[in-house]
Amino acid sequence: MFDVMAFNQYHRLEPVVRPSGTGGQLDEALAARVADPLFLLARQWQLAEFAGEDGGSPVWCEIATESTPLGAFRPSGDGADVPLPKGVPLEFLAEAGGTPGEAERALPLRASARAGRRFLDTLRTQGLSEAALERIDAAVLAKAPLPRPPANPEDDPLRRDPGGRALREVLADRAPDGAALAGHLEGGWRPSGLSGAQQAAFDEAAELWLTWFAERHRPPVPSSWARERLEHRFAVTATLAGRPVTLTAPEYAGGAADAYHFDLDAGTTPLPAPSGGTARGVLPTRVTYPGMPAERWWEFEDARVNLPAVGAGTRDLARLLVVEFANIYGNDHWMIPLELATSALHRISTLSVVDTFEETTALQPAEDGPWSVFRLTNARDGKPGPPLLPLLPTASARLEGTAVEEVLFARDEMANLGFAIERTVQSATGRPRVRADEPPDADPQVPPTDPSWLAYRLLTPVPAHWIPLVPVPLAADSAAVCLRRGQIPRFQADGTRLPQVKAAGRILEPEVKRVFFRDEEIPRSGVTVSRVPVVARGEDGRVFPWVGRRVRAGRGEASSALAFDGAVPPRGDQ
Repeated sequence: MFDVMAFNQYHRLEPVVRPSGTGGQLDEALAARVADPLFLLARQWQLAEFAGEDGGSPVWCEIATESTPLGAFRPSGDGADVPLPKGVPLEFLAEAGGTPGEAERALPLRASARAGRRFLDTLRTQGLSEAALERIDAAVLAKAPLPRPPANPEDDPLRRDPGGRALREVLADRAPDGAALAGHLEGGWRPSGLSGAQQAAFDEAAELWLTWFAERHRPPVPSSWARERLEHRFAVTATLAGRPVTLTAPEYAGGAADAYHFDLDAGTTPLPAPSGGTARGVLPTRVTYPGMPAERWWEFEDARVNLPAVGAGTRDLARLLVVEFANIYGNDHWMIPLELATSALHRISTLSVVDTFEETTALQPAEDGPWSVFRLTNARDGKPGPPLLPLLPTASARLEGTAVEEVLFARDEMANLGFAIERTVQSATGRPRVRADEPPDADPQVPPTDPSWLAYRLLTPVPAHWIPLVPVPLAADSAAVCLRRGQIPRFQADGTRLPQVKAAGRILEPEVKRVFFRDEEIPRSGVTVSRVPVVARGEDGRVFPWVGRRVRAGRGEASSALAFDGAVPPRGDQ
């Protein structure tokens, strides 16, 4: 015999409540009344709520601001002021500046030919006949031809650029030199033998093309690049309460021009108190961040950020302060939305806060002697400056391409020299070209008269893209030194001196006769300077293309293996 087991099947489970005055509902159970108030007091003591301040939370703010527009851009820190154009990104003015004629020298062969072809295409929009266009094309090609190879191959600037030489052969007699053509057209040149209507059409096309060429290839302002310091230096100015205020960027390495790049110079006397501004009411909002401790007791924090797991040593005070702020004082900070205009200096006239106890508190800038919050450094004494908020006309979004030129500044302690190593330069095709792929020079050895003897070598060969930086006195009767761009002599085996190989890029400025760099700007870790194509949109939607410089840390010391007066085994071919 066996027991029969019974199984029950349930479709729905419902709670059975006791009948009460509410008719057997769950209201009394959901109220969760506490019969022991001492439990709540003990819980508050456990969480140290009795040690807290009886302060209310902000529920309303009244704020009034005063604004002053930025008026001028000053390249090189001590240059002449240039009116600050509206809607132009500040990075464009800081990085795209140049000296007169620099744009023509920096324009690669492909870009110059493309600009010249654009002028010929512009002529075809003026309604000229085909016969007139053929005569004008021939005259333009004869007046501004592309550079031709010189008679001596050693004097050819493209002798180490095979892609550039091939492009030059293809474009010969097919496109004019845009850079040279711009100079001729600005001088008033026009082909001879044109009728009055043809001259008017030619002048109109030249005016349209010159406007485009200036916007696309001419620098908008003088250069702010400090060659000796390997950095940009510029400033923006404004007039606040009748006094000049200058924002100076002494060490701008390129990229985004943020407010912390600038120092503030507002004079030697304090600024007058702000006056004016329309007060507006706003709702404050609590500041939140990932991993912030939750306010509710049974709420779990964001698991993506684990602040207690942050490791810090006993001397790592900054990290300890951040962890303490995040865990203890994170919910004590609030923010208020405020719309302000760009390209201006702003300061708060009045700020009052209404809390949950309906108490109004007037707030002042947070400062305590040399300590302050959200202040720019005073350019005169290094202390916190006046409470001014600059909203600079920077590019909100920009695109950067692959570097077209890169130079590594490094020290060679064994040779007691510095070297500027041109890793990549811009080819005539516009693309980056690796200079290490160039064929090396022959090893200059003096063959011995007896094959069993050693050969004499005056100096070891150094790659052509390693440009030496020679220490020279910074000033007369001074122990300080700077680094001057030099050249390593090149010889044949018979002692004949070869032409010097100059720098091929724009960073080392081969057209300048003497180029110096400060000794302290090139540490043992080295410095890398590159030229990067950038494109950005301004506030009005216009597109601004330029090539900007970027400065970052190097890769340590370098070894050129440079040695003099060596006795080496002779080569097998001698």
